[in-house]
Amino acid sequence: MNQQYNPITNLTETKYTHISGTDNLPLSVLRIEPENPADIRGIVQLIHGKNEHKGRYKAFMRFLASNGYLTIINDHRGHGESVIEPDDRGYFYQGGTDALVEDLHEITLDAKKYAAEKCGRDGLPVTLLGHSMGSLAARCYLRQYDADIGKLVLTGSPSRSDKIRQGLQVVKLLKKLEGKRARSLLAKKLIMGVSYERRYRHEGLHNAWTNSEREAVIEHNNDPLCRFNFTLNGYEEMLKMAMLAYTGGYTPQNPAMPIRFFSGEDDPCALSRQKFAEAMRLMKNIGYTDVRCLLYKGMRHDILHEKNKLRVYSDILRFIETGSTKPVTENNGQTP
Repeated sequence: MNQQYNPITNLTETKYTHISGTDNLPLSVLRIEPENPADIRGIVQLIHGKNEHKGRYKAFMRFLASNGYLTIINDHRGHGESVIEPDDRGYFYQGGTDALVEDLHEITLDAKKYAAEKCGRDGLPVTLLGHSMGSLAARCYLRQYDADIGKLVLTGSPSRSDKIRQGLQVVKLLKKLEGKRARSLLAKKLIMGVSYERRYRHEGLHNAWTNSEREAVIEHNNDPLCRFNFTLNGYEEMLKMAMLAYTGGYTPQNPAMPIRFFSGEDDPCALSRQKFAEAMRLMKNIGYTDVRCLLYKGMRHDILHEKNKLRVYSDILRFIETGSTKPVTENNGQTP
């Protein structure tokens, strides 16, 4: 990152509705960009995680926009404002995972078209960034559309679990018994409660596993757009994403695309250092040749909201700008 670069102060924020080409579901989209078209150097599309919404990424988007990037994010179907009724949060509608991926690709194409018209030039580089469940969605995106992006950032990536198939079977059984819109506490406990909450349950705070900053966890817990339980349909589709992310079927059209995993060293989603390294090896085995990672000591799952988040912001910006990460210093990060 050029340390002499003067941040752009005049930014434009736009919220609009995109109608899904899959099933006509209204999707709520946020775009933050430099006001002056001449300042735009590229596009960054963000993909949020489970029980989140686009608004949680505003600070990071403003940081990127102030450094010359048009940023864009949509609420996933069944999240935030991309719902027909508020009670639909946690429900992926009929289209499920396939529709969610198509939604993301439509937003990519929209962003490219908009940027070309605003800037008067085609070919602005596109970086895709997926967090947590969004990192799974991003890898599902790669299976069909990797030629449409130039770089990939994965944060808080859940590693491959040996129990995904078992969990999917349980959810399908519960769905037959209770219905796809049911909100099963058993499913929540089996999929989220045991493996993630257990490690930090001594702190006495729900979702402590997401962030080492207690106040950040409390703010997340109190966010009305984050306080909902997934339906059985939601859990089924999320597990499908995990299955697709970690199985074959990829045919890279852009094998030289740089891919970077950024993760907190204490993120229980990683499961273990071995599992985390396995996720990177899989991408290499698929055919992607430039796959690396950066781990942050003392950070947990939600690294974009951690106490030292500006370090993460800067590292991701450096990767977007240069395709590389700065050598680790002061023991703040490391690679497996």
